[in-house]
Amino acid sequence: MYTRMFHKCFVRYFHKKTPLPELDFTKPVSDRLKKVSQKHQSYTNDQSLLKTSVHGQCLFGLYPIELALKSARRQFYQLYLSKTSQENRPIIENIQQLAKQLSIPIQYTDTHTLDRLSFDRPHQGVCLDCSPLPIENIEQIEMKIDSNRIFIDLCLVKIHDPMNLGAILRTAHFFGIDRIILTRGTCQPSPVASKASSGAMELMSIYSCNDLQTYLNNFKEQQNVAFICGTHKGNLPLRTLRLDEIKNRCIDSNLQRIIVLIGNEHEGIPEEISELCHYNVCIRANKTSEISSLNASVASALFLYHISAQINE
Repeated sequence: MYTRMFHKCFVRYFHKKTPLPELDFTKPVSDRLKKVSQKHQSYTNDQSLLKTSVHGQCLFGLYPIELALKSARRQFYQLYLSKTSQENRPIIENIQQLAKQLSIPIQYTDTHTLDRLSFDRPHQGVCLDCSPLPIENIEQIEMKIDSNRIFIDLCLVKIHDPMNLGAILRTAHFFGIDRIILTRGTCQPSPVASKASSGAMELMSIYSCNDLQTYLNNFKEQQNVAFICGTHKGNLPLRTLRLDEIKNRCIDSNLQRIIVLIGNEHEGIPEEISELCHYNVCIRANKTSEISSLNASVASALFLYHISAQINE
């Protein structure tokens, strides 16, 4: 009897369950749509995914899409809105108005299609088919100078997790960071990262750097740029890092730019890079802590707050 009951429950629970594919959210959504449609189309009778042609990446979520439309740094192909969603009406109406101003086609669709477009991420009733965010090579950009301001760049070294990247971008925008530099091996600014940043990614100036060592060497001799490396091997605790002391090493105390380097929590900053930095700074753990490092997004927040607060004093 128990065997029959178990078999009946087992069949009922797993009936018509669709196996989830392994997804790489750092790649454009269109690539993943092709992968799913080719390898998993036999598992479902729903053809809505196959009928939805995505030209670029698919942003999802209210704030990423609203800010993407406001900044207009991408090319836009199609806006998808839920037929039934009555929540968050003011922001959805604003998204619709922005889409009409930019002449973006709007398609009203069911929640299931939106789930597919966002790969079951929290889309909040809206998805946007658009081009990837434009990223320039930092090595080809001239460094801007303003004698009345100290700029802060945040250089991310091999940050692999797009959720981490998104959280860091949100913090960087909050503290007024000028530029984000993504080194080789760091994940790309994907729709997942944009959602994790609450849309802040759409407002940030993001650059790539293929050869960080050469890039830093080009500025090392300049007396108005400071490199601060966040590393658990650092000999200077963050709480003792003072802006006045950084200024004193510059000619006429004319500090123009600070470049903060943050690595992932597993590998940190390579030694050949940390040796180029003027300051190797650590965040000291409690003496009883069994954890030796912080999450990269948390470490970034502490560094950026500590430095920007002194600049804004």
